[in-house]
Amino acid sequence: MILNIKSPSTFITKVSTVSKQSKNIVSTKLKVVLKDGFFYITRRNRDSKWYNNLLSDNYAEIEINGKQLKATAEEMLDEEEKKEVSAIKYDDKRMYDNRFGFKLTIKEG
Repeated sequence: MILNIKSPSTFITKVSTVSKQSKNIVSTKLKVVLKDGFFYITRRNRDSKWYNNLLSDNYAEIEINGKQLKATAEEMLDEEEKKEVSAIKYDDKRMYDNRFGFKLTIKEG
């Protein structure tokens, strides 16, 4: 898969997850980081529907260049990885905030 997106970079796009309640696909716009072929989504706490949806079901879709790409999500546990992603995502004091997030791996095909 060829992405016409510079790496590393950050941008806003639609990310879809499986709702814990309804089991339907639900979407939200998130600021995403692309680094080394992986997409990262983070936040300051775990109190969001998309975050809890991914804890329940690791299936995700991310919209890139008008196409929905299927992905699997893995919760980020490595503190250094979180810091690297935050430094790409923010260029202000927020880069130093403790963050939680997921690393999305695109499924080929």
